[in-house]
Amino acid sequence: MANKSEQIYQEILLQIKSGVLDCHSALPSSSDLSLFYKTSRPTISKVFSKLKNEGYIEGKQGGKFYVRQPENEQVTKYIFGILAPRLEQDESRMILDSLYSQIASLANDYQFSLLWAGMLTKSQDIQSILNDVEKVIINYTKNNIHGIFFTPLEFHPYASVINQKIIDLLNQYEIPCILLERDYCRFPHRGMADLVSIDNIAAGYIVTQHFLEQNHKQIAFVSKSDSANTIALRIIGYKQALVDAGITKDWIIQIPQIDEKVINQLAKLNIKHVVCGNDFTAMQLISLNQRINPKHKLFTISFDDADYACHLATPLSTYRQPLASIALTAVETLIQRVNNPALPIRTIYVNGELVIRASSGT
Repeated sequence: MANKSEQIYQEILLQIKSGVLDCHSALPSSSDLSLFYKTSRPTISKVFSKLKNEGYIEGKQGGKFYVRQPENEQVTKYIFGILAPRLEQDESRMILDSLYSQIASLANDYQFSLLWAGMLTKSQDIQSILNDVEKVIINYTKNNIHGIFFTPLEFHPYASVINQKIIDLLNQYEIPCILLERDYCRFPHRGMADLVSIDNIAAGYIVTQHFLEQNHKQIAFVSKSDSANTIALRIIGYKQALVDAGITKDWIIQIPQIDEKVINQLAKLNIKHVVCGNDFTAMQLISLNQRINPKHKLFTISFDDADYACHLATPLSTYRQPLASIALTAVETLIQRVNNPALPIRTIYVNGELVIRASSGT
């Protein structure tokens, strides 16, 4: 189910479970809901089909649907929300949407409802982004939210300022949060919220070590500027792996976009082996290099193992994010935080896995 339909499904389900839509009350028409959510009628039809298959509503497509509470329905103990502000150029959206879907899949087992607000913004203006975020938070408070899964903003020159202000808003509205995948503070500082992620320093070390074990000594690290704090941690791991191998020089390239300048720079340095900040960067780098300078072959290892990583013409070697384990740990951590606000702030690392495919040349 697509992100948009999952969001709408969760919101209607919450209204049913909370009694806003009581038994036998009619749902708005697919036309009305498509206008309200600014989406297509087929998307609404998917939502109706899922709710009907799970026994929450009855009726038929093209007609009215009515609430039907299942006899074996479990009590919803918690209402959680996802807060994920992102700009249009956010490259991590695919892997994060998969993570949010994993969280949503745990709703019945852990007796929570999940609100999933779309937070795509075209504006770079700090105040506009914060206004959008506060509207979502206010809407969540109206639904008596117990806690939020928060993924800090990246790819913005003032991301750290914006993320701190978002944390301030959550504190103002007294909403506990779990940080997913990344902190809002730059290392070595640590934010005042629980964090669930992979150990990005270790991951950076492991992927670099793979190239070193193949006896490659010139290894670059390429990433986009204004990336999340996870990239800075991966670079630390990359540099430490080089130092432990007796290599005192590093080749770190951070640029606004992957373009011809990067390809030419790597060719000039005669660097063929590259650790990329994420899978999207690796995909762009390989594709652009094949068009511009195919004689200078590049080999890459990256991070995340996004859905497309194994389906490309050159499948990506990558450090896999264990999404199911991260989701499970995050849900249990947020429940603990809600039930015991006095717990110390925790950083919880979930082990990932190096997946070797064709892009690394082995």
